[in-house]
Amino acid sequence: MTIRIDRRTLMGGALFGGAGTALGMPSIARAQTKTLKIATIALVNSPWHKALNRFKEVVESESGGRYNVSVYTDGQLGDIAQLLSAMQLGTVDFSYFGLSSISFVRGGEAFNVFYVPYLFKNGEWAEKIINSDAELQGMFDKMATSAGVRVFGAWGQRSSRAIQSTRGPIMMPEDVKGLRLRIPAIPMLRAMFDRLGAQSTPLGMLEIYSALSRGTVDGQDNGFDLAIPPRFHEAAKFWSATDHVNELVGFFGSERLWKGLNEADRELFRKASREAGTVTTQLTKQLDTDAIEILKKAGCTYVVPDIAAFRKAVAGVEDDLEGKMWPKGFVARLRKLQEA
Repeated sequence: MTIRIDRRTLMGGALFGGAGTALGMPSIARAQTKTLKIATIALVNSPWHKALNRFKEVVESESGGRYNVSVYTDGQLGDIAQLLSAMQLGTVDFSYFGLSSISFVRGGEAFNVFYVPYLFKNGEWAEKIINSDAELQGMFDKMATSAGVRVFGAWGQRSSRAIQSTRGPIMMPEDVKGLRLRIPAIPMLRAMFDRLGAQSTPLGMLEIYSALSRGTVDGQDNGFDLAIPPRFHEAAKFWSATDHVNELVGFFGSERLWKGLNEADRELFRKASREAGTVTTQLTKQLDTDAIEILKKAGCTYVVPDIAAFRKAVAGVEDDLEGKMWPKGFVARLRKLQEA
């Protein structure tokens, strides 16, 4: 079931500064600096954290000291649903996590489309299409108005999603049947794993390690980028590279904040998001290269399943949502764009 997060109204107060003398000028200058909070669920020193440090550098440097950015990692300000709610309220300014999680908010259901299995050939195609397609940009604008959360950049290629399990290896679609898997509460992913016969368990990212360790679940669906830093491989020793979704990380902002910005500042934040996304992509590609060796050193088994068999097993699983959750024919159009 899609998580519904309703918009709320939060009344803010006004901050008044007194008249300053020459000696008081430094304090007045500090009062003019606005501190912004940007948060992620990713761990400190992960690719996403380092990307946000770059975001901070660009914003603080190019704003001439008008903005100070405070970076929060490790889910300090909450899991994904809590961060989305906080941005609606305006208590968190920006967040950085999986782009497709925007489908959690009211009005964002159409973005379940990004979880259609094997929709994008790779991360490069995903970035190219999502950041330039006029229909998608219109959908983001509409959602910002209805949900109070704006996507202002889809930059940073994620590791392909795979199946990490305590039982395995998983080589064929039928090997998934009966496994208790942690799956995000996203209808498209749930439909895929229902088709494969898994028992889906929706847990937050911060609950996965404990669930794997206790045997509450048999595995989880994620990429190296979110599975290696928290060391899920200490509890789940089988990695099956199904590569069923190629997705991006998204920069999310409070629409309350965004509406109050001038266009120059909006472009500054867009530029910072692009530069930060480049950091994510570079570090994630390196992590993807290193991860197999990390798994082997930890005594894990890494396998590449029969991808053609998985493609066939989940083909058309999105049909029940076509024309209901996103516009009819949208999936076919996105696939056709990649034929060039």
